[in-house]
Amino acid sequence: MSDPAAPPAPPPAPAPPPDAPRLRRIEVTDFRAFPKGHPGILDLGEHGCSLLVFGENGAGKSSLYRALRDLFSASPPPIADLHNVFSDLPAPSVRVTLTDNAQLTWSGVGHPTADVTDIARRSAFLTHTALRELVYNPGKPNEPLDLFETMISNLIDDFDATLEGGVRRSVGELWTDVQTALAARVTTASGTRRPQNYIRVMETACTRFNEGMRQALDRLEPKARELLRRLLDVLQADPMDLVGIIFTPVTYSEAIREIEREPLTASVRVRTHLPRAPQSFLNEARQTALAIAVYLAARLICVPPGRDRLKLLVMDDLLISLDATHRRPVLDLILELFADWQIILLTHDRYWFELAREQLKARTDWKAIEIYERYQDDLMTPYVRDVAIDMAEATLVQAEAFLDDNHPAAACNYARSACEIILERFCIRHGLKFKFPIGSDKRPALNELLNAAKNEVKADAPKLATLRGLEPHKRFVLNPFSHNPVASVPAADVRAAIVAVRKVALACST
Repeated sequence: MSDPAAPPAPPPAPAPPPDAPRLRRIEVTDFRAFPKGHPGILDLGEHGCSLLVFGENGAGKSSLYRALRDLFSASPPPIADLHNVFSDLPAPSVRVTLTDNAQLTWSGVGHPTADVTDIARRSAFLTHTALRELVYNPGKPNEPLDLFETMISNLIDDFDATLEGGVRRSVGELWTDVQTALAARVTTASGTRRPQNYIRVMETACTRFNEGMRQALDRLEPKARELLRRLLDVLQADPMDLVGIIFTPVTYSEAIREIEREPLTASVRVRTHLPRAPQSFLNEARQTALAIAVYLAARLICVPPGRDRLKLLVMDDLLISLDATHRRPVLDLILELFADWQIILLTHDRYWFELAREQLKARTDWKAIEIYERYQDDLMTPYVRDVAIDMAEATLVQAEAFLDDNHPAAACNYARSACEIILERFCIRHGLKFKFPIGSDKRPALNELLNAAKNEVKADAPKLATLRGLEPHKRFVLNPFSHNPVASVPAADVRAAIVAVRKVALACST
């Protein structure tokens, strides 16, 4: 029997919206670097993983970026202009299969504009070259960089502002309204003229646009300031700060019958100094950090959070101007802030590719792919292959492949490299110190790493026994000076060493 005095039970919370479909498969055919007979096919798994891609210059990495960017575009270029020049009877196409098996295909027949416009508004495509547009001022190094066009066309154009009466318009739409009002003309018997109330309409359009910009920049500035702080304060507190993004409202001048505006600029402070032209004062790392902070902040304020809509973040060689120390926090930041986006990172930097794989090794929602050039059918064609996101496991898989192909010396080298990676991870995690630090040019030898690890776990008998299981293999398989292709190590010994290394990987992971 219910208690009549008890308050009514609250209604159940609404169920969260289901996750949106994600990219599961990408096929690029007869498009730039990918010839018709050798398409690039990337499998992102049944759940649509995020993707880390390594590709040497000229291997097809940038063609993949271009294919995705133009597929998810509301105004793509003609695909016929992008076909592979060595293909007979051009038939370029880019096709994406989603996790719900829906397909989006761009070919000579047409572009799926209606189906991808909404995705395009919620996505971001960025290259290092485009990033430079936020910090470099070609030809005017001592003048402040005007960010107005970049902001309006790429960064905050899709920010939804709320105007008087609850009307919602994006900043891009508001700027289009200004341009439309400026160009408005009516036809009369004596020719064309400006419509009635022209000046009032122009002033109203400018006022609405200025209000939209104010709302967008009020959101952008604190978010960009926060991200910049996190990117800069990696080793120690950095004295640079983002003071603000300076925007002067646009106005209509009847005297010249044009829109008047001042440059939109980013103001920074380094200690007490306010450089007039930041790009001429800041070093490249600070410039890049500033550009990344502004760009990522802009995407975050424009795109609502949640996994109920497909959102893509595709970046091509974004971090090449940052040293290794600053690349890790950028990736950490991307992983944290864009957790509900599907991310595709492309790079030609093998070192950063390996650093990123090490950072992502525990993630099951990421895949890694390598793209190489190879000669096939009288053509240089891209060759796409999956690699394990865990670099140690990928190295062991390659060791087994070399062994299967009867290259035991190469298999020994890869087994040793995998063992070093595993032991280095363990030593770093436990803060073990060496004469030559891990990661330096004179890195610790495998035997030094193994002895340090054994000493660390001497009270843990099972782990110590597993590490001691490497001892029988140190003299030959795990010794780079014993890999003689003529008198090679027996295959059985190499396989036994690979098994021992895998056991160490498992033991050292806990």
